Amino acid sequence: MPATYSVVVDRSVDLDEVELDDLGVEQRLSSSHALVRTELTQSELYHDIKWRLPDGTSLFVGRLADTPKMKGQRPGSVAWSRRHVTAQDQE
Repeated sequence: MPATYSVVVDRSVDLDEVELDDLGVEQRLSSSHALVRTELTQSELYHDIKWRLPDGTSLFVGRLADTPKMKGQRPGSVAWSRRHVTAQDQE
């Protein structure tokens, strides 16, 4: 069953330069924060992203249980999260 995860990296790394499309459906919130909806487990997602980043880069991967509150993110982020995070409860 797919789940949606919040992925945050150190601000010194530009996530826009890291390919995430092959991991599932993703929405970039900022250059250091993305939401990823995937069939992968949290551990699989974490390790797959970790291997794509420079050594020593800080990385956070956490599963979203509900649509997050947000402000000042990239256009379409709130609508994307409403569609993909809320969909978890309907599957």
